[in-house]
Amino acid sequence: MYIPTDPMILQNKLKQGIKFTLQCLISIYIALEISIPPDPYARYLIVVLVLYICLKYNIVERIMKLYNKVFKWLKEQSKIGTIR
Repeated sequence: MYIPTDPMILQNKLKQGIKFTLQCLISIYIALEISIPPDPYARYLIVVLVLYICLKYNIVERIMKLYNKVFKWLKEQSKIGTIR
């Protein structure tokens, strides 16, 4: 098994693997929902779909960028408000 030394390549490969796994789980849960009438897997399907959407649209990275911007802004505001 090849493990790349570049962290970005490793991160992209890991992300692709997780996406593929989530796609498989989504298709399995949809098949189970169709085959069993009282919908026992609806919650699992919703959780897996939310995880897939978050991964696909880089929600975690966007939240971290926003958090860093807000933290930096708060830090600058606290420096302006202090008396030197």
